[in-house]
Amino acid sequence: MFNPSSIAIALITYYPKWYRGKLRSLGATDKIRGDLALRTVEQGVKKGYQIIIVDGTSSRSFKTDLRRFSSVHLIKRRINKASPAKRQAIKRAASIDGVKAIVLMEPEKTDLIENHIEMIVKPILKNYADIVIPCRNDDFFRKTYPDYMYKSEVEGNFMYNQILKSTNFLQKKASDFDFFFGPRAFKNERGVVKLFLKKAKLKINNEIINKLIIDPEIYSNSLYYSVIQALKKKLKVLSIEIPFKYPTIQKENEEKGDRDFFMEKRNNQQLRLIVELLCFMNREYKQV
Repeated sequence: MFNPSSIAIALITYYPKWYRGKLRSLGATDKIRGDLALRTVEQGVKKGYQIIIVDGTSSRSFKTDLRRFSSVHLIKRRINKASPAKRQAIKRAASIDGVKAIVLMEPEKTDLIENHIEMIVKPILKNYADIVIPCRNDDFFRKTYPDYMYKSEVEGNFMYNQILKSTNFLQKKASDFDFFFGPRAFKNERGVVKLFLKKAKLKINNEIINKLIIDPEIYSNSLYYSVIQALKKKLKVLSIEIPFKYPTIQKENEEKGDRDFFMEKRNNQQLRLIVELLCFMNREYKQV
């Protein structure tokens, strides 16, 4: 029987411009995302999951609203970058008695916690998998995401998987992982958890690449390199397709509210992750 209290949901929040009340503009990104995050937390608490939140300098009002959920593990974020914050959340989640699986996810992905967590963690609980990378159903992906984001993430996934296949980390005929979706679920066992706590520094001797914002502490260390190391160690990494729906209000924010900003953000993110992968695969890094 599924026990939701055995699942820890690890979230990172950062909404310095969030405010209470009605939305005043589609360009109010912090308000839109903060509202979605609060909904995710509320639904997670109702379902009985262990909720761990590492919060940066969100607005005082947002933090006050978070504290309404007395069962939530609320932690002060020590470093602005995402990977160190995720490590804070993972360490707390792994220390909770009875937790068998940990889910790293973006707090804005409300549909994930409302409808898909049990499906995602089931292979872990049944010992079919050590790590699960959810995969978006393509129809829902295409219809509910901004058009430029769909294009960018499909391209990013293709390139990322091709690099792993060309270096024999994935079999040539293996199905592609939806790396760019974001969520990761993994077994709360020491050998698995430690992969998500590792930190790598890249050594890049290239003037052009160094001008880019290349830093695995932003995304790669916690979400990407951890999976690559798991594949190298022949752990059981599984893809599970889910009919995930992107929040309508978030799509409107990214299409109408501040489209140019988000288009540039997605393109830069794709480039950064691919370059960081190439450097990592070439062993141009050192463990610290």
